[in-house]
Amino acid sequence: MTKKQPHLHREANLIQMLDPITSDWNQALPAPDETVAEELVAAIDFSQLNILFENFLQVMGIPIALIDMQGKVLASSHWQRACAHFHRQAPDTLSRCLESDRDLALQLEQGKNYSVYRCRNGLIDCATPIFLEDRHIANLFIGQFFTSEPDIAYFTRQAEQAGFDVTEYLAAIDEVPIVNEAKLPAILNMLSALALQISQLSLLNSRYQQSLKHTEQLVAERTQELQMQNTILQQISEGAPLSTVLRHLVQQVEALHSGAICSILLLDEDGLTLRHGAAPSLPDAYNQAIDGVQIGVGVGSCGTAAFTKETVIVSDIQQHPYWQPYLALAELAGVRACWSQPVITSEGKVLGTFAIYSKQPAEPSPQLLDKINSYSKLAELAISRSLSSQQIRQLAFYDSLTRLANRRLLEEHLLQVIAASQRSQKYAGLMFIDLDNFKPVNDLYGHKIGDALLVEVASRLQQSVRSADTVARFGGDEFVVLIRDMDSDEAKARQQLEALAAKIQQRLLHPHPLPSGSMHQCSCSIGLVLFMGESSSDELLRRADAAMYTAKKQHSQTSWYQN
Repeated sequence: MTKKQPHLHREANLIQMLDPITSDWNQALPAPDETVAEELVAAIDFSQLNILFENFLQVMGIPIALIDMQGKVLASSHWQRACAHFHRQAPDTLSRCLESDRDLALQLEQGKNYSVYRCRNGLIDCATPIFLEDRHIANLFIGQFFTSEPDIAYFTRQAEQAGFDVTEYLAAIDEVPIVNEAKLPAILNMLSALALQISQLSLLNSRYQQSLKHTEQLVAERTQELQMQNTILQQISEGAPLSTVLRHLVQQVEALHSGAICSILLLDEDGLTLRHGAAPSLPDAYNQAIDGVQIGVGVGSCGTAAFTKETVIVSDIQQHPYWQPYLALAELAGVRACWSQPVITSEGKVLGTFAIYSKQPAEPSPQLLDKINSYSKLAELAISRSLSSQQIRQLAFYDSLTRLANRRLLEEHLLQVIAASQRSQKYAGLMFIDLDNFKPVNDLYGHKIGDALLVEVASRLQQSVRSADTVARFGGDEFVVLIRDMDSDEAKARQQLEALAAKIQQRLLHPHPLPSGSMHQCSCSIGLVLFMGESSSDELLRRADAAMYTAKKQHSQTSWYQN
C-alpha cells in the first residue's frame, strides 16, 4: 500500500464516519426483521473497536466502520475528507453515494462474504458481513481508497460539475491511500477477525455482568427474605401479639414484592368462618365485609382455599366464577387478581389463608408461588404459637370445665384489686358461693349432667356481674366472685354487695331442666367480705370461706364475715 502524500488532515471539525450521513445509510440498507440480532448487538460494548479502528486509520490511512443491520454506526474511525466534506455535501455526488451504498448493502444481503465496489464518485470501498452466534449482526466497511493511481482529470471535472473548490477537493483526493487490491482480502479478514473477537469477548463479559447482576439481585432478595423471616421468628419467640406479627409479616412481604397487596385471614374456632387477621393495604370497608364470611367453594379465592385446603389462583377476578358475588368488593379494593394459599398445620388443620392481590389481571410465577407457600408457613407458625400460648394460658389460669378463672388467676386479680382499692379509697367485695343441693344431681344423673349444671351456673354468674369483675371456680361446686370499684362509703358498698348477692341467688334459683324432664333449682350459700386494701389475698379468701360456712350452718342465704 502507498500514499500519494504522507500527511492526513486532522482538523478539529473532522467527524466520525456517518455522523452527518447516518440517515443516508438508513435509506440504503433494507429494514431488518431480525430481533434476535438486535438483542445481541444491544448487549455488546463496541467502544474498544472505536480505538482499534482509529489506530488502523492512523497507521494505514484507511477508514473503517462497523454498521448494524439498521444502518446504525456501532464503531468507526474518522471518514475520508473527500467523502464527508465533498461527496456527501453536493446533491449530485450525494445521490451517487446513496446508489453505491445501496448496491453494496444489497450484495451483502444476498449472502456475499466479501464485496469490493467502485463508488460512482470514483473511490473504492469494500465490506464483509460479521456473524455472531450464527446471526448476521453487522457489516464491516473499509474505504475509501484507490487500487491504482487516480485519474486527476476525472476528479477535476467532477469538482467543477459539483461546484467544489478544485484545489481543496484535489487535496482531499490526494489524501486517499492507494491499496494493493491483492491485499484487500487479508486486510478484511484481519479486521473482521479482530472485530468478531472483540465482540465475542464483549458479549461474554456483558452476559457475565448480567448474570452477576441477576445473581446479586437474587442474593439481595434472599437476604431480605431471611432478615424478614428472622424478624418474624424473633417476634414470635418473644411472644408479640399475633396481630402485630401478622401485620409485620404482611408489610414485609409487600415491601419485597412491589405492587403486591397481602392479606391474612384466620379461620374461626367454629371452623366455618374467616376472620380478619392482617391486611393494612386493603380498605377498611373491604376488610370489614370479608370478616365473618363463611368458607366454601366459590367464596372468592380465600373462602375456597380454606374449604378445599388447596391453593386457589384467580388471575382475572372479573371473569372468574368464584368472584362473581364479590365483584363490587373487588372494585372497592381496586384489585383484579387474587392468589390464596391455605395456612395449614402439619396435621392438616386449616388455620386461615395467606393471599396476594394484584391491581391488574396476573398469574404468579412458579417462583412466587414457592415464596407464597413459605410465607404461609411463617403465618402458620405465628398462628400456631399464638394458639398454643392461648391454650397454655387457658390451662394455667382457667378452669377447663367452666372456662372461669381458676384459683391462680383469682389470686392475681385479688392482689390487683387490693392495691387498686388502696389507691382509690374505694371498697371492693368478695363473695364465696357454695351450691346447696348439687350433690343429688351427680348421684342421680351422673357427673356428665352434673358438669353441664356447673357450666350453666358459671354462665349465670358471669351474666350477673360486670366484665371488669372476676368470677372464678374455686373447686367442686364452689365459686368466688370478686367485685372491684365499689362505693367509698362503707354502708353503701355493703348495700351494693348485698344487692348483687340477692341478684345472683335469684338467677341461680331459676329452674334447670334435667334429663328426667323435671326441673332443678340451685340454691346457694354466700359468704360476703368487704375490704379496702388492708388484707392479704389468702386472708380475704379465708374470711369469705368462713362467712359462707356460717351462712350454710345457719341456713341463711348470705352471711357477712364477723371477726
